[in-house]
Parts: sequence; structure tokens; C-alpha cells
Amino acid sequence: MIKDYKPDAEIANAMSLSNMQVLLDYEDGKLDTIQTVLLFSELIKSGLVWQLQGHYQRLANDLIGEGFIEFDGTITDKCYE
Repeated sequence: MIKDYKPDAEIANAMSLSNMQVLLDYEDGKLDTIQTVLLFSELIKSGLVWQLQGHYQRLANDLIGEGFIEFDGTITDKCYE
């Protein structure tokens, strides 16, 4: 469950978006569901998601529309279910 998830140091550093490796890992299919939600939460919070290619924008909109992430990037309680 996301509520109990504590990213290791490598993932936590990647979530700062100063390390673009997490985007490459996402594109290579190396992130699990929790890591993907965390990534998109950070991309939405930073506004970077709206500057990336359409796939990122569509998935962000899907995660928001399905209630997993708020418009401000906050992960919702629905992820804890």
C-alpha cells in the first residue's frame, strides 16, 4: 500500500526530479505501480508533466480523473485502498 511505502534513497532522490533517471526507468517499465504514482505526483506538483510528451499528460489526466492524484499532485486516499 502506498501509505506504508517508504522509497529507498535512490528512488527518493529521483523523486526530486533533479535526477532524470527515474523518467528513463519509467519509460523502460522498471517502476512498479507505487513508484509510478509517486513519479506522476511529483511531475504534477512541479508542473513538468504538462511540458512532457502527450503520453505523460494523458496518464496524469487519467490518474487525476480516476481520483488517485489531486490536481495539485497530492496522492489521495483512494491509493490506500
